[in-house]
Amino acid sequence: MSPVIRNFKLLGHGIYLPKHVVSSLSLDQKNGLASGTVEARTGVQQRYYARHETASEMAKQAILAALHQADVALADIDCLIAASGTMEQAIPCNAAKVLAQFTPSLSFPAFDINMTCLSGLMAMDLAANMLQGGQYKRILIVSSEVASVGLDWTNPAIGGLFGDGAVALIVGVDDSEARVDASLFRTYPQGVAHCEIQGGGSLNHPSNIAGDYAPYGMFRMNGKELYRLTAKVIMPFCTELLAKARITMDAIDWVVPHQASGLALQHLVRQLGLCPTKVINMLQQRGNQIAVSLPAALHELLTTKPVKPGDKVLLIGTSAGLSLGAMVMTL
Repeated sequence: MSPVIRNFKLLGHGIYLPKHVVSSLSLDQKNGLASGTVEARTGVQQRYYARHETASEMAKQAILAALHQADVALADIDCLIAASGTMEQAIPCNAAKVLAQFTPSLSFPAFDINMTCLSGLMAMDLAANMLQGGQYKRILIVSSEVASVGLDWTNPAIGGLFGDGAVALIVGVDDSEARVDASLFRTYPQGVAHCEIQGGGSLNHPSNIAGDYAPYGMFRMNGKELYRLTAKVIMPFCTELLAKARITMDAIDWVVPHQASGLALQHLVRQLGLCPTKVINMLQQRGNQIAVSLPAALHELLTTKPVKPGDKVLLIGTSAGLSLGAMVMTL
C-alpha cells in the first residue's frame, strides 16, 4: 500500500517563556536537599515557572510571536487547536480561554486535544488531515502548560523535572514539497497507571473526597515501569513508522523528541542508534514542559539549526497512557 502523503507547511512558530527562571540549585535549597541533587536526578539545570501568567495568557504571547513570523493576522486563521496536557479550568475548554484573550468579536472553530505530552504532535497530525480536506487553509496550534503546580517534592526526580511555557505553530499548505510523509500513534493501556494525576475529574471529584484533597492534585509517575514498557515497544513502533514512510533511519536528517527526561533522551539515542548531533535536546534549560516540549523542540530546530528545504525530520515522543507517537516530515 502506498503511503498517504499530506501537504503540510509550517508557516510560522513562536514560543513564550515565563519571566521567572528557577535554577536547580535554588530548588535544592528550597527543599532542603544537598546541592546538585535536583540536577543530578533530572538532567535539568534550570526551568521557567509561571508566577503571574496564566496558561491562556502565555498562549496568547506565543501566538502573537507565530503570527508575526508568518506575517498573518489572527483573522486569517481558520481554526484554533489548543493542545495541552493540563486544563486551565475544567470548563470551558482551553481553546475558548485562549481565544478570549483576543478580541471578542472574532470567532472561528476552537477546540482542545489532550494526549498529555503528545497533544501537540497529535494536533499536527489532525491538522494535516484537516488541511488535506480543503475546508481549512491555515490552522493555529497552541500548547501552553503550567506544570509547576501539583509537583510532588517528596521525589526530587519528579518535582524537579518540569517547567512552564507555551508554543504556537501556524500550519497550512503551499506549492512547496513540505509534507507529512507518515505518522503513527499507539496506546499501550497496561501503562495506564504509571503516570497520572488522580484528581480533577469525575472519578475523584472534590465533592466525593473526605479530608485533604491536595494529594489528588499531585503528579505521580512510576519511572521504572514506564521505562520498561517503553523499551519493550519502541523498536517495533519505530520499525512500523519507517515502513509507512518507506525510508530508513539513515535518511532522517533531524530528530525532534519530547523532552521527557535526561535518561529518556539518552535511552532514545542509544536504542535507535541516533547521532546525538541530529537530536534536539534542550531539557537542561527548559525541563519537561509536557505538551509544549515537543513542538517547542521543533521551534528550536527551525531557529537554531542549519535546516533546509527537503530535510527529513522525525518527531517522536511518549505520553501518559502509555502512548507513543511519531511523525516523519519533509521540510
